[in-house]
Amino acid sequence: MPYVIAAVIVIGLLCVVDLVLTLAVIRRLREHTQRLAEVGPMRSPLVQPGTTLGDFSATTVDGETVSRAFFSGPSVVAVFSTECASCHERLPEFTSYLADARPERVLAVVTGDAEEARRFTSELTSATVVVEPMGGPVSRALQVSRFPSFYLVDGDAVVMAADTAPGSLPAVSLR
Repeated sequence: MPYVIAAVIVIGLLCVVDLVLTLAVIRRLREHTQRLAEVGPMRSPLVQPGTTLGDFSATTVDGETVSRAFFSGPSVVAVFSTECASCHERLPEFTSYLADARPERVLAVVTGDAEEARRFTSELTSATVVVEPMGGPVSRALQVSRFPSFYLVDGDAVVMAADTAPGSLPAVSLR
């Protein structure tokens, strides 16, 4: 009988501790909800359509210089990171998108280690490819904060659409 009483007391104490911790979590969640309400709605991590790209200058893997003047007509831009698992998964989807859409101008930016970027550059044969370190000039011009990122850009270097999946970009005439 003393074991049963001890067990009931221990279980009761555990329930009280659990109740106190649950109330503490609920209080914390209410504080965070209030803070989020004060901050306002979250912005998309991608550049918003209508944004004009900043100036940049970078060297392609072929040794050519590419700048904002690259966008002389509708263009597709993709930004990949060698450290991003999702980027490796989206690469075949992007190459299929290029085969279907057949845009005139494609700029692919691969950030990260140059050795690891070779896998991307070997598959992006129909694109102008720039390999740059994290936060390089093209990434800064595109204000990249998420990988992978895909953009449709018009001839005035204005972003028409942005998404994290190439298949989600709107179907527009690129030729």
